[in-house]
Amino acid sequence: MLHAEREIDGRRSALIKLAGLCGLALSGDALAALAATGKAPAAPELLSADALALTAVLAEHIIPATDTPGALAVGAHRTIDHMLMVCATATEQQSFIAGLERVDAVALAADGKRFRALPAKRRVALLHALDGAAAPFTADDQRFFRTLKSYTLFAYYTSEAGSTLELAYLPVPGGYKGNFPVRKNTRTWALT
Repeated sequence: MLHAEREIDGRRSALIKLAGLCGLALSGDALAALAATGKAPAAPELLSADALALTAVLAEHIIPATDTPGALAVGAHRTIDHMLMVCATATEQQSFIAGLERVDAVALAADGKRFRALPAKRRVALLHALDGAAAPFTADDQRFFRTLKSYTLFAYYTSEAGSTLELAYLPVPGGYKGNFPVRKNTRTWALT
């Protein structure tokens, strides 16, 4: 099994276990998407190759590589594509794709280049305008970007690298205390 396949399977398995342990309410579609087995897709599931590449660049700006891997390294763009395909409604899918197209259209109009071809400093400036709904971006564009950020955070922090290298990982919170003295007035623990 390739490293990417192991990471995808590990991410899905970890999230499902975490959901069960924490009693998280995930929709059946979300759990099915995470539990899906198989190899990492060679081609995008919903997005075009260009839209997937743009999603990768945007996600990497949201969570860049530092001393830990960034969104691109953990394949957040592929997870976003998969979640859109499996969990999003047709309207949400179209809105997301339209948001990506709008980012490229603004970059072309302002700079004569697609967003991915712009220098990093210019991309960051456009993303600040997008995040603040500043001209030429609108409130709809801002909603798209917030959706993208939400997907990126979910994809990153449910990856093995995001959950173990970026965050502190404690498999059993509170630790284990064996041989605990039990008395008549010792209370038991309730799991809620």
